[in-house]
Amino acid sequence: MEIVLPQNFEVADAPQVLNQARPMLELPPDATLRVENVTQTRRSTRIDFSYTTSVALADDALDQLGQVCVQISAHGDLKFDARGYLVAHEVKPTDPRQLRAIRDHVNKLIAKRQIYIAQPGEKVDLEKLRAQGKAWYIMQDEHGAKHLCRAWMS
Repeated sequence: MEIVLPQNFEVADAPQVLNQARPMLELPPDATLRVENVTQTRRSTRIDFSYTTSVALADDALDQLGQVCVQISAHGDLKFDARGYLVAHEVKPTDPRQLRAIRDHVNKLIAKRQIYIAQPGEKVDLEKLRAQGKAWYIMQDEHGAKHLCRAWMS
């Protein structure tokens, strides 16, 4: 698959180019792409991007909940030559240490009962959670997947 920048490429074209390159980047289907920076010189163009995807945390301590999905971010870049042809790309996956740290943090929050676990179909009252001091909650989507959500920022 050949990716070429449009004639008279401008920064505003970067999201379209990034979306065109998506199949080649082999990102998860649910990944949300965002252009972070575009650098242009006479010799090259570079598009730096980040992506957010859902990752399931499975852990013995999470047995009461099953798998819980969390949103994580990672990044990558596309490099084009002076003629606008893609010459290199890199996708950096999420650091496993980051996932381990998130899993450990979620386990601690569950142990301290600081995460509210919503019932399927329940509409979560964020003000009520704020009053209880619970900044996080777990909500089940229409497909049965459980997601860790932020209720409020302190």
